[in-house]
Amino acid sequence: MKKTVLVARGRFGFLKIAPLFSALEGNGLLEPVPALVVPEGEPGPEPSLLAAFGLEDRLRRIPVAAGTPVGESAGLMLAFESLFAEVAPDFVVPGGYDNAALAAAITASRMGIPVVSLEAGLRSYDRSEPEELNRLIIDAVAALHFVSEHSGVYNLINEGFADDRILFAGNPSIDSLVALIGDANRSEVLASLGLEPKKFATVMLGMPLQPGAAGNHDLLCRVLGSIAATTTVLLPFGVLPDGGVHEAFGSIPGIRVIPMPDTVDLLRVLKESAFVLTDSEEFESELTVMSVPCLSLRQGTCRPSTVEVGTNAIIGFDEDDLLERASVILSGKPTGKTLIPEKWDGASAKRIAEVLERAS
Repeated sequence: MKKTVLVARGRFGFLKIAPLFSALEGNGLLEPVPALVVPEGEPGPEPSLLAAFGLEDRLRRIPVAAGTPVGESAGLMLAFESLFAEVAPDFVVPGGYDNAALAAAITASRMGIPVVSLEAGLRSYDRSEPEELNRLIIDAVAALHFVSEHSGVYNLINEGFADDRILFAGNPSIDSLVALIGDANRSEVLASLGLEPKKFATVMLGMPLQPGAAGNHDLLCRVLGSIAATTTVLLPFGVLPDGGVHEAFGSIPGIRVIPMPDTVDLLRVLKESAFVLTDSEEFESELTVMSVPCLSLRQGTCRPSTVEVGTNAIIGFDEDDLLERASVILSGKPTGKTLIPEKWDGASAKRIAEVLERAS
């Protein structure tokens, strides 16, 4: 049987490849070989996630030692070279656009293995972001480009890609949301935290806090303090290194710092939040589908559909705008009807699998 290797690192990438694994496994025409990069000292995916997608005994774990981005990428390319030589796949599918995805794409390309770009054409137009450069390179070496929204089509055509290699399939992250939302709705995490739906806000932060981090930290302390005076602010700290979030924000009254919940519980927390304040692109798509307002501490997004028809508002670090928008949301005033972008319907993996099976 012909094979395809699905590569991911961390939750962000895993939630993109897991639905495709299920779709290919269900059809039985193209064997999926899932490979997850697991940094030294980290446990890997949650057992509940593996079980939800039937991956308990199928996952190949690719270890990576901590180091510089260049050092990590070099080590990963050697590991992928060995894996691809062993498996001899017909396709390699990187999940996401981190350095592991980039290493997999470059290695496969140099070995003559067709690369599949899952969310091709996404562009933030900020080349200071490593992820933006990775997106450009992965698309450049890809043989097939599956796009998740119309902006991806426009961007790829403008960059000179052949339109017969561009396929509008939808957003695979939403497939994962559809697969997990039932369990999330049954989660008891809110009760365990003593929270009521829509009576709290959630803050998801990564470090460092973009250029000018020291000033942004002071601004965030003021903003979060103002919001926490009105409603509970939940701040999961798994995305921040060394537990530093306690020292940074834990002393502000009204802010509850908690360990990062597992994915199913986190989806319930996000779904029931009055709004989510974040500097990360993770869960932008899911928040739009769940109709949860998202205030993004960024200068832009690679997913403009979440702004154009969804719940995402690009705020940057405009303190007045942040506080005004938070106040409007917490007052219960209507913030405008949002829509679900086209083909964000939980069936993108099926569409992708059908194309890969025909092309193999």
